[in-house]
Amino acid sequence: MTPDLAIAQALVIADASGPRVVARSDDFPFAWEEAARTAAVRFGRRPPGVACPAALFACPVGRSHVAVVQVADQPGPVSSGSWQEAVRRTAALDCSLPTADCQLALGFRFLVLTRKLYEALGDPFAIADRFPPNWSAKDHLPTLEWEGGPLPPRTVEQLQAVLKGGDTPLLLGGAQALIDGGRLMIESATPADELFRGMWQLLPERTRFELWPATLAFSHELGFHAVALPAAPAPWPVGYLTADQARDYPEGRYELALQVAVEAGNQPDLDRLLARRSSRDTLRLALFLVIGAAAVALAAKFLT
Repeated sequence: MTPDLAIAQALVIADASGPRVVARSDDFPFAWEEAARTAAVRFGRRPPGVACPAALFACPVGRSHVAVVQVADQPGPVSSGSWQEAVRRTAALDCSLPTADCQLALGFRFLVLTRKLYEALGDPFAIADRFPPNWSAKDHLPTLEWEGGPLPPRTVEQLQAVLKGGDTPLLLGGAQALIDGGRLMIESATPADELFRGMWQLLPERTRFELWPATLAFSHELGFHAVALPAAPAPWPVGYLTADQARDYPEGRYELALQVAVEAGNQPDLDRLLARRSSRDTLRLALFLVIGAAAVALAAKFLT
């Protein structure tokens, strides 16, 4: 069945007075507005001296939809000076405080699509790249539509470039940890866009759409599986690996097979690895087999 290709959108501005929806498409219902404002709050309070030039996160919206969210600093009402000056001043302030001196607000552009469409695409970064935000929009936004069919298959050349140009131990160890059901939290004052883009290129298709990344957030309250925070909470959250722990993560079968396929330029092996079941798929299959076996045994008992 072909998924619904429509993508609803909304623009939320969060400042000292709280988050508010300033523009939305006609198919963005009130319940989603509430969810968007809640997500903006749970994104966290800006730490002192931290800017957010451009970040991205993904999260579920109910059981049937997913939001891909672009986040960026927005100029607030500046009484004097340029926006660049406001950015400089904000970097020296604690903008979690409701003070008139905090000149920058945060903008959240929500793209909401059905889970089936999100599963068919699998890459929140590609979705966001396809639809650049209009931060100056007011009141009404058009409904978007995904065009061009599925994303092209990943190639060994692409993954060779990812591993060659990035922190290879962190990319591979982080990917294996996520596949194994772990979570990753790194400390970074700037969005970890390149790292998480690369890591999502290394994950199997069916694993990618079960996990929620955030290239930068000010808290982990939205339950991200991989997140960059300017400063990690204390104590360190249970279940999250540090960057160093991910680098030293025990080499798994997937990580080793992926590295061998990429280094050898073996596209068929890479295709098979990227198409593998997720751990949730395997668990679901095992559950179905147990239920099926129990049903057969019960039927046989009554028929004998």
